[in-house]
Amino acid sequence: MEKVYRNELKYMINKQQAKVISSRLQHICALDKNADEQGYYRISSLYFDDYIDSGVYDKLAGITKRKKFRIRIYNGQDVVIKLERKAKNANACIKDSVTITREEYDRIIAGDLTFMQDTKNPVLRDFYILSKTRQLRPKVIVDYRRKAFIYRYGNVRITMDVNMNGSIGQHDLFSSVSYLPAMDEAQTILEVKYTGYLPAVIKDMIQHGSGNMQAISKYATCRMLG
Repeated sequence: MEKVYRNELKYMINKQQAKVISSRLQHICALDKNADEQGYYRISSLYFDDYIDSGVYDKLAGITKRKKFRIRIYNGQDVVIKLERKAKNANACIKDSVTITREEYDRIIAGDLTFMQDTKNPVLRDFYILSKTRQLRPKVIVDYRRKAFIYRYGNVRITMDVNMNGSIGQHDLFSSVSYLPAMDEAQTILEVKYTGYLPAVIKDMIQHGSGNMQAISKYATCRMLG
């Protein structure tokens, strides 16, 4: 089955804009089931890059076709650990993921990828090959809080990310990590993700008050901290 690219629109907005858009969306969208009483949940992602930091420099150079790997956890827990591969082409992307165990995660962090040698999983296989040929290594942890809205009439997801921080030196999601702020506390990253077309009702809510679309990379931003 052929993979379908998913569109991603990104905006940097302020607290007032976020409040207005949230109040509009809450009437027609459902919150992500993992949200706390404030509507947020925490995401921590360990990003990998090759020996020449292609993920950073390709982004800064404006190269439209890029690929990156990350390991993602939620709310600081090891209940669900995902190794994700994200391929981008301009404002469209394809994300594939595989769930790994805590033992497999620990082995990856220790540089032991032998359990991937004979895998048939395409994400694990690609990660293993690039680790061997391009010296793929952990580079930075990106940590932030997210509010996510799901619009049930269509494959649409709107997220608002706040309090983004980047790790300094440490590369273990489950250890004590020192962070530096990667964005102003008054800012919110608004992302609109959809397949096919964006319903007019969502488009109108987002466009009125969200400002201009921007090419925002959480990974590149947090790498620049160091």
